Amino acid sequence: MRTEPIFAIINPWSSLKPKRGCYHRELGNIAMIFNRLSYRASFAFVVSLGATYSAHAAEAERYQRVPQPREVVQKQNKQKKVSAVAAQTKQSSALEEVIVRSNRRTQQAVNTPASVVVLTGKTLQTTGVRDALSLARDIPGLMAESTSGSTNPRYRLRGIGTNDFSANMTTAVGVSEDEVFLDSGASQGTPIYDLDHVEVFRGPQGTLQGKNTTAGMVSYYTKKPTNTLDGYVRGTAGNYGLWGEEGAIGGPIIKDKLMARFAIVNRRMDGQYYNGTHKNPTGGYQYYDMRGQILAKPVDNLSILIKAHLGRNRTEVPIDHVGLLEGGTDAQGYAQTSRRNIQNNGRTDATTRRAGLSVNARYEFENGWSLSNIFALEWNHFNVFSDDDASPAAVDYQENIGGVARVLSNEVRVASPQNKKIRYIGGVYYLRNMTQSSSQQPLYSPTDFGVNGNASSFNINTQDAAVFSALSFDLTRRLTLDIGGRFTSETRSANGEAWAYNTLASDPYYTGNRALTYINTNTGTFIDPATGQSLSGPPLKKTFNRDSEDASLKYQFSHGITGYLRYARGFRTGNYNTYVATASDFSLYNPEVLTDYEGGIKARLWNGKAQLNLSGFHYDYNNMQVTILQNTGTHTTNAARAVSNGFEFEGQVRPLENLFGSFGVSYQDAHYTSFRNASAPTPFNGGNPVDLSGQPLERAPHVTTNFLLSYKIPVSFGDFTVQTDWRYTSRYRFQAWSDVHPATPAPFLSSPQTQALVRNAFSQKAVITGNVRLAWHSVDQKTEVAVWLHNITNQMTYTNAFGEFFNRNISRYPGDLRSFGFEVMRSL
Repeated sequence: MRTEPIFAIINPWSSLKPKRGCYHRELGNIAMIFNRLSYRASFAFVVSLGATYSAHAAEAERYQRVPQPREVVQKQNKQKKVSAVAAQTKQSSALEEVIVRSNRRTQQAVNTPASVVVLTGKTLQTTGVRDALSLARDIPGLMAESTSGSTNPRYRLRGIGTNDFSANMTTAVGVSEDEVFLDSGASQGTPIYDLDHVEVFRGPQGTLQGKNTTAGMVSYYTKKPTNTLDGYVRGTAGNYGLWGEEGAIGGPIIKDKLMARFAIVNRRMDGQYYNGTHKNPTGGYQYYDMRGQILAKPVDNLSILIKAHLGRNRTEVPIDHVGLLEGGTDAQGYAQTSRRNIQNNGRTDATTRRAGLSVNARYEFENGWSLSNIFALEWNHFNVFSDDDASPAAVDYQENIGGVARVLSNEVRVASPQNKKIRYIGGVYYLRNMTQSSSQQPLYSPTDFGVNGNASSFNINTQDAAVFSALSFDLTRRLTLDIGGRFTSETRSANGEAWAYNTLASDPYYTGNRALTYINTNTGTFIDPATGQSLSGPPLKKTFNRDSEDASLKYQFSHGITGYLRYARGFRTGNYNTYVATASDFSLYNPEVLTDYEGGIKARLWNGKAQLNLSGFHYDYNNMQVTILQNTGTHTTNAARAVSNGFEFEGQVRPLENLFGSFGVSYQDAHYTSFRNASAPTPFNGGNPVDLSGQPLERAPHVTTNFLLSYKIPVSFGDFTVQTDWRYTSRYRFQAWSDVHPATPAPFLSSPQTQALVRNAFSQKAVITGNVRLAWHSVDQKTEVAVWLHNITNQMTYTNAFGEFFNRNISRYPGDLRSFGFEVMRSL
């Protein structure tokens, strides 16, 4: 018998018709078939200092020609040296000017009318951020959770996000890389390396960000080819078998005409937990990723950037066990006795493969206008095994979910000159996403649960077309109005099957022995497995037409101090539930709409040595999409209403040339205002719905704070830098219903002690985590040797929790414990 999952035989670019009871071969060549394209235009940033430079050069030349007495020349030279030293000291003490690009224009962050955080690649490297999951540690208000390690993270901003882990998920926080929107969730788990910077925009991004997002945007910008030869190599080693290599090299092939850059990373770790059943470490990972870019400038006004990437990430995901019966046991009598020694007898590995190709072409006209086109192909495949009962019991509740996504996108964008009083950006956007989402559960049969299995395979075809425009008006020298709008038409269609199968003991993931096909969209079959009665299924094709808009008013009070007011409305499109356990689980839910009212002030003070940002917001949420785990499947539905109110206060300061500090505080009160018929796992409330009105949103802590302090100590042979960074997160819950007091719970959940255990197990308690790093740099700053310690206080954290109430246990996903290591880097 073959043991591969059913979705693995699908060629990544072939028809998505479901295959029966088969597993797939390695995914081969990347090609995509598509029937229509749109085009897109980008922007140009035109800044000229030629006149100023020429005047300065002419003035310097005039002074050189005029003879001066020796005493006067000596005095002037002394004054120049003093002035140069003073200017250099002032410049080195000042904070670096932060530039953002996510609004499709190159603009200083202090002048951007939005709540935005920018972190450089160097900062991410020194704080130990290596992937999308760990990025949240450095951003106040950003949360990341996963049930598959760093292979498939899911973001939340200001309390808004998703709990859907299927291949068909749509994210509330959008992610892009080099202006390419990553529509598939599995493609968003990119390793962080050779990065120029990352920008995190909070609030709806409904105009210029590719697809609409309701919560915000995370935008990665990699280092680009230049005319200067540069590069680096970095080696990393640490405890728990940590080992990593990383490097990049770039420079001119034909000066000013053809440049290239290549970067690669490979990293592995054995894991911080021990699996007593398999007798090996768990929680480890191994990933590699590589990226190549070629920048061509065949003529002065035309640039063409071609980028290709390829990578793989495999993680062994540890699953913790909380028994709900007396003595901490589950229904099979197992109780976990150590938080580090777990007993998963099933597979818990998660694997993601991703590849892509993009072409970014931009032409700048003589009058300052620019035309850009960005074309991209993205492909990914992810596969997750889970030991659901998190135990070594003979009755092994396990499952396999995964899928394949192929995404084509193209955008044409035109932009006016930036130095005009009225500025314009507009264009069209097209995206097509063909996703195949599959699942297998050997003991989750809807007809004889605990004996036989359940399987499904659904194909979702998404076509998104949009037109957008944005205008900026300088109403006065200090007052600027920005307005933008986008109209989106998105069509989703679905087809596929779900069936119960007879499980083979020798091959539990073989699904070919069908017992009952209870969903078949091709034949119109929708059957209730419990009763055998026919049901009506959802429409198999649906078009959602929506507009979104934003407007902001920015006022410059004085040089370096800017205030703004912003209104924005974004939406997340409707979609299908594809992780099913019964025919009724396969359903279509509607788009959600979020309206944001916010204001803020940004101040650059103390001769550029300090930067403070303060923003406050109010969110109105309608038809909010909420994903709730049932007994076996998940179900996403539209909650009635929710609100979120809060603020962010962030700052950076460099009081001395060698001393730097940054901080951030995020507060939010995000809760449902009306959600009276929320579903919950059957034992939790006896199968009855629960009232979540007034309850906080899941994964929405009231407070998160970040703090970083860095001090450089010069020595004769270079310098030492000591850095520490800390994060505090208040308590938050993982599931929407877990803090509710049930009215009709199952008997084993009825005691106050058990209900308190459920609430605690489905939440992350308030936690403080910190890192420290000591680095030596050579005199030429080209060599670095560093040692680091992460999670100094060895805090126990969790990224998610699910309840297998039928087995009387809760499964939790533990995070990183304390670790240490060192790095050596050498740059050209």
